Amino acid sequence: MAFSIVEYYGENSRYQCGYCKQSRSCSSYGMWAHKLCCQDYQELIDRGWRRSGCYCYKPMMEITCCPSYTIKCDAMNFRLNKSHKKIIKRMNKFLRDGKQDTTEMTVLSNSEETTSHDTGGHEHMEVPCVQPKPLDPSLMGLDTNDSDECRPVADESGFSGLQIPKLTESLGVSVHQSDSNASNQPKKAKMLRIERKREKLQKKGLSGEAIEQMMKPSGNKNKEKSLEDFLEECPQKNNKPVHHLQVKCVVASEGATATTFKLYSLYQQSIHKDPLSKLNMDRFKRFLVKSPLKDSQEYGTFHQQYWLDDRLIAVGVIDVLPFCVSSVYFFYDPEFKFLSLGTYGSLRELAFTRSLNRKIPSIKNYYMGFYIHSCPKMRYKSNLQPSYLLCPEAYTWHLLDKTVLAKLDAHKYSRLNDDVGALDANKTTEQDLKDVLLLVGRSYTTYSEYLEMVGKGIPFLSEYARLVGKSCAKKMMLYRV
Repeated sequence: MAFSIVEYYGENSRYQCGYCKQSRSCSSYGMWAHKLCCQDYQELIDRGWRRSGCYCYKPMMEITCCPSYTIKCDAMNFRLNKSHKKIIKRMNKFLRDGKQDTTEMTVLSNSEETTSHDTGGHEHMEVPCVQPKPLDPSLMGLDTNDSDECRPVADESGFSGLQIPKLTESLGVSVHQSDSNASNQPKKAKMLRIERKREKLQKKGLSGEAIEQMMKPSGNKNKEKSLEDFLEECPQKNNKPVHHLQVKCVVASEGATATTFKLYSLYQQSIHKDPLSKLNMDRFKRFLVKSPLKDSQEYGTFHQQYWLDDRLIAVGVIDVLPFCVSSVYFFYDPEFKFLSLGTYGSLRELAFTRSLNRKIPSIKNYYMGFYIHSCPKMRYKSNLQPSYLLCPEAYTWHLLDKTVLAKLDAHKYSRLNDDVGALDANKTTEQDLKDVLLLVGRSYTTYSEYLEMVGKGIPFLSEYARLVGKSCAKKMMLYRV
C-alpha cells in the first residue's frame, strides 16, 4: 500500500498576488510533499489544496485578495459551445491546408475565453523558496504493506512505530495518446462501407435520387456531434494534409529536455513577461517536472506534448488521479497563438479524460485548478459546462450557474452551500487528533503514542489536521525530525 510523507509549514502570508498583482495581499497555507499517494492528493484537491511541484498550498479564502475556488468540469456530460467548435474547426482547417482563417480569428479574438486562457489565464504559482527538512532517501522508495508483521512495535529510540519494508523496484509509466492517424482509420472504414453499399444499389438499377434517399442515415439524422467527432474531423486535401498534429503523453520525468525548456522559456517571456535571468532548467524542473505523486502505472504526473510535424508547439502538464484528470499548467509557442492553443489544449484534455473513463470508470471529471471570479482572465473556465465549484466551508460541489455567479458578484468570498447546517463531513475532531499519523526517523506512530513517549505536543497539529481533513490526517505521515 502506497503512503504519503508531508511536511507542514503553516501560513505563508502577505505575498504578491499572481492575478491582481497587488503586493502583500495574498495568503495561503503550505506544506511540502516528499511523497504523495494519488488517492491522498485527490482528497486534498477536494478540500481546496493544489500543488506546484512538490509544494502544496491552500488559499486562505476569507482574507486573500482573490479568493480561489476549486473548479471541476463533468467531462462525461461536457457540451461544446459555438466558440469551442470554431476553435477546433480552425485548427483542423490549418492542419488541412496550412492557412490561417483571419476572418474567424477576428470573431474569436472578441470572445472572453480566448482572450484569457490563451494569454496566460492559467495559475502561475511557482514553487516558493522553501527548504524542506532532509529525509532519509531510502524512505522515498518504500511502501507499507498490510501484513501482520507490520504492526507497530517499539524501536531502539523508544518510539512505538512501524519499520517500513522496502519495495523491490518502482515501476515506470509510459502512456501514448493516439492522434489523427489512428482516429481516421474508423472513418476510412466507414467510407468504404458506404461506397460498397452505394455500388450494390446501383447494380440493382436504382436511380440516383432513390439511392441518395436510401443512403440517408436513419434515426441519427439530428444527432449532435461530440467533442471527439469535432477533434477527429480533419478533412484531407488529396488524402494528404499540409500539417500533421500528434499528441504524445509521456511521464513528467521525460519532459525535462532542452526542447521543452526552450518552449517554456519562450512562453514565460512572451505571456508572463518573465525576464530571461529568472528562467533556468532547475527552476523549470521544480515547477513542472518534479512531482511528489507516487502510485501505480495508471496514475501520476504526465506531459502531453503537441507536435506539429516535427516541431513541439505546446505542452500540457496533467495529473491523472483516481477520480479525475487535473490540469497543472499549459504552455505553448507564442508563434502559434492564432490557433488558441490554450483553449484547444483544454478541449484535448477533456477528451483525454473521457478516453481514460473507458479504462478506469471512476475517472469522470476534469479539474481546471482554481476559478477566480474577480479575475477576468480566469472566467473562461465557466464556459466549460457543466462545471462545479467547491464550497470553501462545507466542501460540497455546486453547479456553476447564474445563482452561484450572482453570489460571487455580490461577494468575492462566499459560502456556496445555502444550507447553514451543512458541515464538513471530513472534519477532524479532538478525538481524531489522537490518530494523526507521524513519521519519526524511519518509523511511524500515532500522535497519542508520540505524546506518551515525548510528553510534549505539536502546536500546529490541530490546524494541520483541520486543513487536510480527518481521512488524510490518519493516513498521511506528517514528518517530524
